[in-house]
Amino acid sequence: MLRFPDGFLFGTATSSYQIEGNNVWSDWWYWAERGKLPPAGRACNSWELYEKDIELMAELGYKAYRFSIEWGRIFPEEGRPNEEALMRYQGIIDLLRENGIIPMLTLHHFTLPTWFAIKGGFEREDNLEHWRGYVELIADNIEGVELVATFNEPMVYVVASYVEGMWPPFRKNPLKAEKVVANLIKAHAIAYEILHGKFRVGIVKNRPHFIPASDSERDRKATEEIDYTFNRSMLDGIVTGKFRGFMRTFDVPASGLDWLGMNYYNIMKVRALRNPLKRFAVEDADMSRKTDMGWSVYPRGIYEGLKAFSSYGLPLYVTENGIATLDDEWRIEFIIQHLQYVHKALREGIDVRGYFYWSLIDNYEWAEGFRPRFGLIEVDYKTFERKPRRSAYVYGEIARSGEVSDELLERYGLVEV
Repeated sequence: MLRFPDGFLFGTATSSYQIEGNNVWSDWWYWAERGKLPPAGRACNSWELYEKDIELMAELGYKAYRFSIEWGRIFPEEGRPNEEALMRYQGIIDLLRENGIIPMLTLHHFTLPTWFAIKGGFEREDNLEHWRGYVELIADNIEGVELVATFNEPMVYVVASYVEGMWPPFRKNPLKAEKVVANLIKAHAIAYEILHGKFRVGIVKNRPHFIPASDSERDRKATEEIDYTFNRSMLDGIVTGKFRGFMRTFDVPASGLDWLGMNYYNIMKVRALRNPLKRFAVEDADMSRKTDMGWSVYPRGIYEGLKAFSSYGLPLYVTENGIATLDDEWRIEFIIQHLQYVHKALREGIDVRGYFYWSLIDNYEWAEGFRPRFGLIEVDYKTFERKPRRSAYVYGEIARSGEVSDELLERYGLVEV
């Protein structure tokens, strides 16, 4: 049996654009209408069905819920907040608390208001005043939340949007990419100054586990470089005031973090290239059966990530960890094996405060559309019926009891951790 500490948060996670539906004021909607992205449409219709979602969380025994506010819904037009939407988010928080579920709030989860994106988004430092207005509105009007994340996976956002050019605004410009990271660090500093004191303020960082493609010194050095650039450079910028970008170093405001969230999904191998414009290639490590996202599963990576991030001396939360599959037995195995390694981190004295499975329900998976199924709860996208999978009940029992039973370990666990 693996017993977790009293107060450890066993929760689930979602994001607004992926589940709410009809976020017509956001840049992803704008580009979907122009054929550049799969349309989200009504998504899971959670803007209307949030009471049902919270009812299911409570019935299943989940103790916490991480979700995001859609900035474009709050500010559909520049300078004109939507008070009705703000009240709806407060109502979601209130209903969560009434059901004994601790809310964790994310302010930016990839999407932008269309008007803000048209102004250049986070490419332009002078646009940060619009971010300030959004954060101030949240600070003045939202109650009942302790944990607030400024950004979700900011380096994923930057790489997908400004290096690979797969997400809005579809740029391929490394110089612009590092400038955006510097501005996101400044945006975090603005938010921390406004929110710290009323809330505990953190940031959520995706951390793939990188390994060299071979034993060669070039591959090892390339792995070290990308591990620092992707996994640590922004965090170091926040705490030190120096951001070492892809090609330049930026002076940025040193601010603070009250906690650090880690999203963990997969393991990647790194190969050095003899190309000054593209120094390395990164691809799936091809170590296991692939998920429906094409990712190998490597449970030990969650422990390695927590151990690495513990160097910041902050309380840690696993803010996302999940698997896209229709094989629900594999989902249960995935959860149990990753929780074994979270428990290993706890046994070694690493300050882990919670684990949030991604996702509570099936949802719109960005450029992948609705094909990948991450949810503990199945969603019928035609009727919006919710149907908990067996994994939802298994995880609920873990959340209620605060432990992984010997029976689950025997059936799904690793032989040795």
